[in-house]
Amino acid sequence: MPKEEPADFIPPHEGRKKQTIGRLSLMFFMMMMVLTFFSNTLLHFTLPKVEAERPANGVLIKEIFGEGTVEVKQMWEEYAKANLPVKEVLVERGDRVSKGQTILSLDIRSLQDSYLDEQTRLQLLELSLAGAEDTLEQKQRDYENIKALVENGAEAEINLRNAEKALAEAARNCDTTRLNLTMQERKVQSLAEQVANGGIYTAPAAGIITELNFAAGSSANSTQPLFCLADTGQGFRLVVPIAGELAEYAQPGDTVSVNIYSLDQRIEGKIERITDNSQHPGEQKDVWIDLAGEGLAGEGLAGGEKGEIYLSKKTKPYPALVPNSAIYTDSDGSFVYVLKSRKGPLGMENYVQRLEVNVEDSDNEKSALTNMIADEVIIQSNKPLADGDKVLKEAAN
Repeated sequence: MPKEEPADFIPPHEGRKKQTIGRLSLMFFMMMMVLTFFSNTLLHFTLPKVEAERPANGVLIKEIFGEGTVEVKQMWEEYAKANLPVKEVLVERGDRVSKGQTILSLDIRSLQDSYLDEQTRLQLLELSLAGAEDTLEQKQRDYENIKALVENGAEAEINLRNAEKALAEAARNCDTTRLNLTMQERKVQSLAEQVANGGIYTAPAAGIITELNFAAGSSANSTQPLFCLADTGQGFRLVVPIAGELAEYAQPGDTVSVNIYSLDQRIEGKIERITDNSQHPGEQKDVWIDLAGEGLAGEGLAGGEKGEIYLSKKTKPYPALVPNSAIYTDSDGSFVYVLKSRKGPLGMENYVQRLEVNVEDSDNEKSALTNMIADEVIIQSNKPLADGDKVLKEAAN
C-alpha cells in the first residue's frame, strides 16, 4: 500500500521551481532599482539645472553716471576797439593773475592823434550848429515879416513861398548838423575811453588766463578778444550729458557725488538746472552741476578739466520685481520661464513653461513686471531652455 504524503508536501522539483522564480523576481526588482538609480543619475547630468524664485515687490534703483567738462561760472573777455599794434604782453596762457594786474599794452599813439583830430571836428560841428541855429532864427523872422506883408497886400505870394522854402531848408540843415554832432560826440567819447587807460589792459578779476590771441608786435583787432580770463573766484560748474530717460529721475537741487580726475578727492555737487543737449536734442540732456568744494581754485582748477558724476534715485514701488536674468526677448516680445511640476514615470518632475510678460521699467539688476505671477520664475539656467523642457531645480545662491 502506497505511503500517503502530508497535505503540505511540496515535491522537490516544485520547490526548486519556486526558488528559481523567487530569485528571478529579486533580481528583476534589483535590476529595476539599479536602472532607476542610473536613470535619475543620467537625468541629473543631462537636464538643465535652474534656479528659481518668486517675484517680489520693491523699488528699482536708477543709477545715473556721466562724464563732463568743468567750466568756470564767470569768463571775462577784453576786446580792442580799433586795429592797434601790440606793444607788450606780460603774461602767458595758463598764468594765474590778480585783479588789476597788467596783462598787455597797445601802442595807442595813432589813436591819440585820431582823438585830437576828432575833438577838433567836434568843435567845428558845434560852431556849425550855432551858425545853423542863427540862420534858422533869421529865416523864421523873414518868413513872419513877409507873411504879414502878404496879408496886407504889400508883398507878392511868390515871395512868401520862397521864404517858406528857405525856412524849411534852414530847419533841415539845423537837424542834419545836430545829428552829425551827436555821432561825433559818440565817436569822441569812444576814443576817449580807448586812450583813457593809456593802452594798458589789466585783469578785471583774479583768475587764470585761458586765451591770448595777439603776440607782441602783431596788430590787434576786434574780431577776437585780446585775452580771456577765467574768474576762479566765482566758482565752477560741471556740465554732464546724460540719456534723456535717466534725466527724468534727476531734479534741480539734488546732491551728486563728483569725481574730478585731476583732483585726489571726491567732492559734492548740486544740480543747478537740466537743459536740452544742443548736439543731441530729444535724446540727451545736459545736467549743470554747481561744484560746492571749498578752495577748488587753490586745487588747480581752471576750467576744461574732465570729471564724472554718480547719482542714485529710487523709483515708485512695484508689485512684481524679477532679476534681469529672468527676462528673455524674441520677435514676439518679452517673456519668462516659470517652474511647473507634474507626475512622471519616475515620480514628480519639474519643467518650464513660457509666459509672456510686459516689462514696465528696469534698472541695472531688476525689472518690474505688470503681470502678477504666482509661480516661481527661472532666474538662472546652465543650458538654453525651451517651453516644456524638463529641468532640475537647484537652490538659489
